[in-house]
Amino acid sequence: MLHYYRWLIATFFLWLVLAIYLDNILPNSAGVRMPFYYFLKPGYWTGRGEEKFKENSLCCGSGSAPPNDSFSQDDEDVLDEENKVKQQVKEGNVDPNVAVQLHDLYKMYSRTINFSCHSCCLLCCYCRCKIKKPFKAVQGLWLNLEKDQLFCLLGPNGAGKTTVISCLTGIIPVTRGNALIYGNSVRSSVGISNIRKLIGVCSQFDTLWDALSGQEHLELFATIKGLSRTSKRSEAKKLLADVKLDDVAKVRAGSYSGGMKRRLSLGIALIGDPKVLFLDEPTTGMDPITRRHIWSVIEAAKQGRSIILTTHSMEEADNLSDRIGIMARGRLRCIGTSTLLKSRFGAGFIAKISFSKVANVVNAMENTIDSKHHEVVKEFFRQRIDVTPKDEDKSFLTFIIPHEKEKLLENFFAELDNRKTEFGILNIQIGLSTLEEVFLSIAKKAELEVAASEETIKPLILPSGTTLQVPVGSKYVEIPGTISTENPRGLMVEVYWEQDDHGNLCISGHSDETPVSPNLQISTSRLVTAKPRV
Repeated sequence: MLHYYRWLIATFFLWLVLAIYLDNILPNSAGVRMPFYYFLKPGYWTGRGEEKFKENSLCCGSGSAPPNDSFSQDDEDVLDEENKVKQQVKEGNVDPNVAVQLHDLYKMYSRTINFSCHSCCLLCCYCRCKIKKPFKAVQGLWLNLEKDQLFCLLGPNGAGKTTVISCLTGIIPVTRGNALIYGNSVRSSVGISNIRKLIGVCSQFDTLWDALSGQEHLELFATIKGLSRTSKRSEAKKLLADVKLDDVAKVRAGSYSGGMKRRLSLGIALIGDPKVLFLDEPTTGMDPITRRHIWSVIEAAKQGRSIILTTHSMEEADNLSDRIGIMARGRLRCIGTSTLLKSRFGAGFIAKISFSKVANVVNAMENTIDSKHHEVVKEFFRQRIDVTPKDEDKSFLTFIIPHEKEKLLENFFAELDNRKTEFGILNIQIGLSTLEEVFLSIAKKAELEVAASEETIKPLILPSGTTLQVPVGSKYVEIPGTISTENPRGLMVEVYWEQDDHGNLCISGHSDETPVSPNLQISTSRLVTAKPRV
């Protein structure tokens, strides 16, 4: 009998060791795995000093990067950031204020082939083969993220924001390049082990157990982070109060609302006092009051930490971020403070004119006076700076003034302020374009570049009945068959583009037909149908 027990114990440990080994060398769902000889490396057991030389040799921008396809030149601030990081890597300088440094971070998902078979009757079936093309999720990201600051990463769906966070936290492997978090490389297994001790993550989707309460979640993750029994309970209670879950601390997470689950995920990210915090859309599903409170929690968490935030709320980015980067199609398109981005990429200055109410007059006369004041102000803007209102209602006029008119604005608004009584103006508000307008402009520009590189075609029907096939992204297109003595270069139209609800580009309109200007770059369109011109 003793022999059998010995055999059971021996086989238990044998299968346990084999399971641990296979769990490490076989790729997980994200494709991450260790080499088959990982247990022979001293760094696996000591947690120190593995392959330090590779961190400085992986990416110095020495021509290993593939070309940027047919994209336009990077923004000057993005290039300045890239050159700054490259210089630090080349010289081996370690900036004590930098917590996270990205070196040409690149992630590409390789081509995949999926087979699926379906039966159409009892005797036969058909199979389908679906091939997914290689997809560049992140393309050559160079970036410094400093301590005591919040860096907000914006971008449309599929821009690469979550992929960047997944690469930095070790969830998925990088294809090329490197990233250092407090000097630890994400390409090193030992580096990733050290990084996980330094970071807190609030992922895009909640990782919770329905059977556990909020307090049990925090105590569990506190134990994983290595906190003692007394400290983990006190910190769990403090964080539950911070995220306003102390009243439901003993309630199972399965009965929490979506917003409550997001708050619990934020508390889990903050447990253990991490040095780097990754917040992937942390306020999704929260009501406005709770969202404001969570903003104050995040603002307080900046002290002593570097925070990387992704969000679809422009108001959240505007209020919390020290610097903002906007990604589109896997590339960083612009970077800077909120004010800088608004001034550089916004449509211009926004002027809101509110009108005073006229007392002791009947409604019909009041409407007449309001209309008269509106027309006078609109004419004043048109004559002085050639601007028409973008929005208009009974009490307000809203104008967007381009940046090139900036030199005229001081005298213009001084005169307007002096004539407030004459024009019936109650108040004049002046500001920059909103961050949302900057975001939409950057995203639209990226889609135009991609569409132009792929040579996608869209139909354009002119009032004359002519149908043209227009390359997507073309601003000016010529109309075939319009060359005449009066117009030796032919006629053209300016095409206006917009994005639909899915982010796809479509034609929103076009200008009148005008003679082709010799100074413009005109796209050639293909004539599909045409009615004879009278």
